[in-house]
Amino acid sequence: MTQEILKRLVDGALPMQFFAPSDIEDLQVLRGAGYLEVSFGPLEQSHQAFAMVTGVTPLGRAAIRYFGYGTRH
Repeated sequence: MTQEILKRLVDGALPMQFFAPSDIEDLQVLRGAGYLEVSFGPLEQSHQAFAMVTGVTPLGRAAIRYFGYGTRH
C-alpha cells in the first residue's frame, strides 16, 4: 500500500532502498504522482530489481502530513 511506503520513509533515513516487487510497484505510483524522487534499476551482477528513494517532494511532504505521519522528511 502506497501510504505504508510513506510511513516507512518518515521512520527511516534517506536514501532508502527497496527490493520487494510490491514496494517497487508502489514507489512507481508515488513517483508518478510527484511525491518522491526515486531511481529504479537492477543491482550489478545479480540483476535484482531495486528502487532507491533519494528525496520527498513538497507534494509528498503534504501527503505525509495528510496521512498524519509527520514531516521528518
